[in-house]
Amino acid sequence: MKSAAEASAPAGGWPQPENGRLTAKMCGLLTDADYARYGHQRMPQEDAGPAQDGSNSVYCTYMLGDQLTLSLQKSAQGAKIAFKQGLDRHKDRLKGKQSVLASNVVQGADESWVDYSTLGGGPSEYEVEARRGGLTVGIVLSEVPQDPDKDPKGMLAALAALVLQRIPEVGKTDTGIVHQVKYVVWGSGGAALQIVYSDPVNSKSVTLKNVKLPWHKEFPMPDTGSQPTAALSISGAMGSPAGVLGCEVLVDGKSVQKKDPSSGMTFCDAMYHS
Repeated sequence: MKSAAEASAPAGGWPQPENGRLTAKMCGLLTDADYARYGHQRMPQEDAGPAQDGSNSVYCTYMLGDQLTLSLQKSAQGAKIAFKQGLDRHKDRLKGKQSVLASNVVQGADESWVDYSTLGGGPSEYEVEARRGGLTVGIVLSEVPQDPDKDPKGMLAALAALVLQRIPEVGKTDTGIVHQVKYVVWGSGGAALQIVYSDPVNSKSVTLKNVKLPWHKEFPMPDTGSQPTAALSISGAMGSPAGVLGCEVLVDGKSVQKKDPSSGMTFCDAMYHS
């Protein structure tokens, strides 16, 4: 007996990446029949295509709000960073709102979660995110089926598992590395009154007070596709104009900007293409 992953395979098999890139053809990894099997009627497709930021991602959208997204990072570590960023953004958007967040729900995934969707207008929409190696699969379900016996969370978990089954090798092998960012501040006086830096993992600004010098911190660099990240930046200020501070930003041990010590304060920033 054929498995669900094999039952409705099109001629030639399920669409796979081409030359390592995800394509719009991969929107066909889930069919209307797959949704109907779980009690949901998917509307006609509205749009399908690669991400505009140059990342190895494809977006498939359907009338009334159903969505399927696929993203492939160069490494499992890079995908893990992006997965955490996505979950953190989801939690931020749902602050103060109803949530039914559940983790580790998709068979065959390294990590996954399902919850009400933050892309729609209310608790009738759900979404799932699942990561296996460097591959992340996201599905948005536009509405809860009318049949009370149907489970939208279970449906999404099953659909995401189907996608993983139909592209069994995608994401399992790293094709690149996660780059490392290092910030350095040094100077006179033994301590800086304040250091402010941009965290490349979560894109947030962090402020430290009364920091012992010399100071440094390292971060993994998420994959940015063909586009630069937001500026990597580090600044420092002394408590006295008589003190001097210098700074440096390095990527994989290579300096991308360095400022020699100057009185009062220092600032380094850089744009970086992975």
